[in-house]
Amino acid sequence: MNQKASVMLSRDGKTRGIIRNLQSRRCQQEGCTGWRIHVVWPDGKSTYPCSKGCKVVDAETLQII
Repeated sequence: MNQKASVMLSRDGKTRGIIRNLQSRRCQQEGCTGWRIHVVWPDGKSTYPCSKGCKVVDAETLQII
């Protein structure tokens, strides 16, 4: 996972969420070595996508794949 990323893009790349690294935690799925990343979206909802399901777009941006 990119520790400097501050933005998460939705799967279609149209929505930008803010990453809150201080609230990230280990993924609890059996056998997964990823991290659940706390993302706050423009509508105020929070989600925790797994880092194993994200790709690096640039130094500040991840995207859900």
